[in-house]
Amino acid sequence: MAENRMLARESTTLDDRAWWPRYPWLTPRRVLIGTLGWIGLYAIGSVALANPFFTERSAGASINYWNTMYLHGMLIGMVAVGVLLGMLVFEIRSRHAWLLIPAGVITATVFATVGGIFDRTEAPTEAGMWTQVVGFFALDEILAVAIVAFMIDWFARTQASRRLSFAVAWLSTMSMLIAAVMGHLAGWILSYGAHPWYIPGYARFIGEPVPALLSNLVGSHSHEMAVAFMAFIACAGVAQFAERSPVARGAMVRRAGLAVLGIGVVAFTAVYVIAGFTTWAIPTLFTSANGANGLAADDLVTGCALVGGLIALMGAAVPQIGRHRSMPAISAAWTALLSVGLVVATGYWIEFHETHFGAGDPKAAGAAADAVFTWFHQDIGLFLLPLMTAVMVLTARLVVRGRQNAVALAAIGGSSILFAAGMIYVFVTSAIHGPGFVVATIGLICTGGALVASMWWSHGRRMVAAHREHKPDQGRDQGQGQLPEHRPLATSTR
Repeated sequence: MAENRMLARESTTLDDRAWWPRYPWLTPRRVLIGTLGWIGLYAIGSVALANPFFTERSAGASINYWNTMYLHGMLIGMVAVGVLLGMLVFEIRSRHAWLLIPAGVITATVFATVGGIFDRTEAPTEAGMWTQVVGFFALDEILAVAIVAFMIDWFARTQASRRLSFAVAWLSTMSMLIAAVMGHLAGWILSYGAHPWYIPGYARFIGEPVPALLSNLVGSHSHEMAVAFMAFIACAGVAQFAERSPVARGAMVRRAGLAVLGIGVVAFTAVYVIAGFTTWAIPTLFTSANGANGLAADDLVTGCALVGGLIALMGAAVPQIGRHRSMPAISAAWTALLSVGLVVATGYWIEFHETHFGAGDPKAAGAAADAVFTWFHQDIGLFLLPLMTAVMVLTARLVVRGRQNAVALAAIGGSSILFAAGMIYVFVTSAIHGPGFVVATIGLICTGGALVASMWWSHGRRMVAAHREHKPDQGRDQGQGQLPEHRPLATSTR
């Protein structure tokens, strides 16, 4: 009984407010937890579809369309969850945003995932493709509304909008929308080719064939979206863990990191727009093997941006070491550190050893391990670990206080084991089913357990408590559709 009363007290106004009077159960908390649960179930299916240890074990120069679109379903939900979580952290005031974005999160996630199951070819007659397109446009709506909502708060000079994290998150949202537009153009060309007339006309204008334009757009879209999402989550983490605290320290470190991140967001957005819409080829640095091996310059730019975000998160987390309930902040910074380390270690290793991994040549010496390295670099480093950083922000906001540290420790353990598995593949042995495979499996199980625990202690336990005591839903008592009362965010003077 005491624990149930504690659960009720910890319900915050904005997290549990029902903005749709007809649907009092539709609160941000429930949308976030429901979407995360849906994504988790959907991710299990990717194990059978695109498993680098069993079903996708050789290097390939061409994209597997079904695998790619299936993963798009999962990533659309991740970005949608991240934006909604950012709205909570930055205490966005727009009533219209709170009406439109949660509905958009549900629409984008459901349609993108269901469509991803059946979107097997790029043929424009595929029902699965058009189902997924609805989810893509719903994400556009989320990002566009969020940009306007951020702008409204900026000009209203709300307390949260005066922070550098707010400005960089706003820039990151713009970058994600630009990446989404490039993805739409690439998808159109992939399905319809050189139609209508202005597509080949533009390609001739810039001096390249339509397939080259398609390749440029695909590359720019995928790279920009992933890194802009990571930048947004880093900003949300800084705002949640440091700028809401009355005793926050390390302000100069956070500002320096956010400044580097903000400059990096502007820089890599410009790089990917130019590379996507012109014939400019991103240069390769530190080349060898007649230019076959080397570091792409855009990876250096994005790497610097991510290091800036990492420094900002560290500046938010390190001063909290030793304090009560500090583990979510420490876990968020730790998963971000491992994410950057894994992306750099595996990604850069591949780029400096392209001739070994084959770059699409199945006869190359390391071709069998190419998919595994790509999985660690992309699926774990760019997708899963940043998602766990977001989950730690969610944990700090929604999980019952007595369980926050346990959930955070589970996330630290799972992400550390996954990172160790990646390092085994890079520096010890790249055997497909060697020790790295065993360690990676354990890490995935632990990380999945942390995700489930976060969802359970943020909402599942609350549902059980409400059911046992036969109390009305907490969201009904919070006031429906009212603007949040904004607490001034503390300013660090040290």
